[in-house]
Amino acid sequence: MADIRKKSISGSVVYTFFLLLYILAMGAVIFFVLGKVWIYASEYENARPEVVMDAYIADLNENLWDDTIAATISSMDHPFQTDEEVRRLVQDMFSSELTYMRTVGGDGVNTLNYVILCDGNAFGKAYLVRDTEAEVEFDNLPWRLEREEFDFTGLYSSQEVTVPQTYSVALNGQTLGEEYITQTGIHYDVLEEYYKDFPGLPTKVVYHADHLLGHVEPVIYDETGAETVIDPTRDDSQFIRPIDEYTYQRLTDFAWAFSEPYLRYSSNVTDPIAGYAAVEPYLYPNGDLSARLRLTQDGYGWAHTTSFRFDGAQLVNAVALGNGFYSIEINAQTVITYPNKGENGVVHDNNGLKVLVCDYNGEIRAIAVERFQA
Repeated sequence: MADIRKKSISGSVVYTFFLLLYILAMGAVIFFVLGKVWIYASEYENARPEVVMDAYIADLNENLWDDTIAATISSMDHPFQTDEEVRRLVQDMFSSELTYMRTVGGDGVNTLNYVILCDGNAFGKAYLVRDTEAEVEFDNLPWRLEREEFDFTGLYSSQEVTVPQTYSVALNGQTLGEEYITQTGIHYDVLEEYYKDFPGLPTKVVYHADHLLGHVEPVIYDETGAETVIDPTRDDSQFIRPIDEYTYQRLTDFAWAFSEPYLRYSSNVTDPIAGYAAVEPYLYPNGDLSARLRLTQDGYGWAHTTSFRFDGAQLVNAVALGNGFYSIEINAQTVITYPNKGENGVVHDNNGLKVLVCDYNGEIRAIAVERFQA
């Protein structure tokens, strides 16, 4: 029995010994593998270009502004800002977080190009290359900064604004002169149909200014010198000043006085010579409407209607076009009797008239007329 126990004990010791050897060996293998994984992960992390750029930008955020940079900025052209304003603005810009963005150039494998941004403005470039002298185990070469370039003109911004020709624009308290106008003669969208025949209508201009540092908002003044704000959601009718009460009354009187002889003449109920003579005092001499009515006289030589009654007219809209021109809309009511038409041939009309008029020798005269559905 004693021999049997001794053999069992001896076998257990051997088993335990080899088990420990196995555990130690596996631990060594695991430690070795984990070490290689850590080395690989470290090399992989250092091979990311963002690591280099993040560190570079962090250093710029701390150390970019100095007296040399301040002198460079002050020497830049800044016609609308003082030296002190420029120093303060740019220093404030640099106090915000600088950023970077991958840009064109570089092969993407061994060379990379980045643009350096301050408040969204590019003012420098950074060039990265693979560090071929670095000792690596897994061929994950890290990146290094090869060189940097700064061009502070990238901090410049510009302003461009379109305003009526009679308006003025100021930047930082300085009114822009004609040398800043880059485009003239821009038509008002609501007056487009009139420019061909009336080139004296108001137009717009474009002001453009460069060499602004920081954000400089333009201030706009109307023709009276009052500060105004242009609404980008509205059409150009916002630039047309309301008609004064006296002129509006004159246009109202004209709407009534003109509508009766014009509609009577158009109805063919009267002698064309007498009909034209009645409406002629309200026509602009040699204007489009005057010419058209004279051309229709032959066609109106035979009557299509048996009676005409004018029941009134209302001025429903009036727009000043500038230089004494106005576009007005009239609703006029008439009753016309046609032979063999409808119930007893009587037709009640609500006539929509869009009339281009002008102030001619102290009188309102019609230049052109268009019909619309009233």
